Amino acid sequence: MKTKVIIIGVVIAVLITVTFTLKSNKRTVEANVYRPDVNKRVLVQAQTAQLRKLIPEFSYTGSFAPFREVILIPQVNGEVESVYFNEGDQVKEGSTLLQIDDDLLQAQYVSAEANYFNAKQSLARHESASASGAVSNMQLDNLKLNVTTAASYLEQLAKQIRLNKIVAPFSGTMTLKSVEPGSVVGGSAVARITDLTQLKLELSVPEKEIVMFHENETAMISSDIYPGKTFTGKIEYVSDRADEAHNYVVRVLIKNNSSTLLKAGMYGTASLKGTEKQALMIPRAALLGSAKNPQVFAIENGTAVLKNIRTGFAENESVEILEGLKAGEVVVLTGHINLSSGSKVEIVK
Repeated sequence: MKTKVIIIGVVIAVLITVTFTLKSNKRTVEANVYRPDVNKRVLVQAQTAQLRKLIPEFSYTGSFAPFREVILIPQVNGEVESVYFNEGDQVKEGSTLLQIDDDLLQAQYVSAEANYFNAKQSLARHESASASGAVSNMQLDNLKLNVTTAASYLEQLAKQIRLNKIVAPFSGTMTLKSVEPGSVVGGSAVARITDLTQLKLELSVPEKEIVMFHENETAMISSDIYPGKTFTGKIEYVSDRADEAHNYVVRVLIKNNSSTLLKAGMYGTASLKGTEKQALMIPRAALLGSAKNPQVFAIENGTAVLKNIRTGFAENESVEILEGLKAGEVVVLTGHINLSSGSKVEIVK
């Protein structure tokens, strides 16, 4: 029993000690908390919001795509006899790229050509004899049908022979080769030809800015691979339908120069200038809050007043104010850390 009393006494003593220590620590913390002197003026730097001329510039980044690109797939089955290109070759429109074995078709064509020639000769002889009445009209009709049939078969063989040869549909660069002589082909890709004489820069433009784009107008294009150099592009297409994010597709066509060769897949930036206007501008340094909820401290009668604003176009170190401020109002640039709405301020130079 005596032991229990001792234990209880020890516990109570510990609790009293802990309580006293916590209260002492709380008093120490509270004593060290900074409490600004509401009567002391905070030193700040400030600047007046001013109206000035502004020509907005808008930039949009996208990827260059080939002007034209075609995957070449044979329409007939057969063994490849010859391949006349390598990957990376420049080829001209109409040049032969691939020859599939057509020996059997060529032999059939020679035979069909002979049959067509004989059918025409026979028709000519019988037409001469028909003047004397020795040939009936029915015989002439049958002979004419033979000529037509022979000509049709000859044309079919000629087309099949043409299909055994793949030619370049336009001038360009061979960017894929997946065939060699002796390969058996049919139904799968054997080559790809790409026209890089022009490139298309595909952009995604927000809804509120799409009105600046018009087909057949020009746009200035730059690429990080050629710093300081600009290319002139022509707006080829402006979509009439937005995506789920309310962005529109714009394609700009650019001529590719051999001295500054651009490649498909590179990034490019299109720049456009908006209409000149009068804009209320303040330094970026005055901005507080977030991008969605920007704020500034304005100075009214020597007092800092926190204001919600709506920003517009940003130019270098300045930003346009659309709502929340008026021309002539003074905004705080430095000293925000010691400010709260209602703080007394003193502007220093």
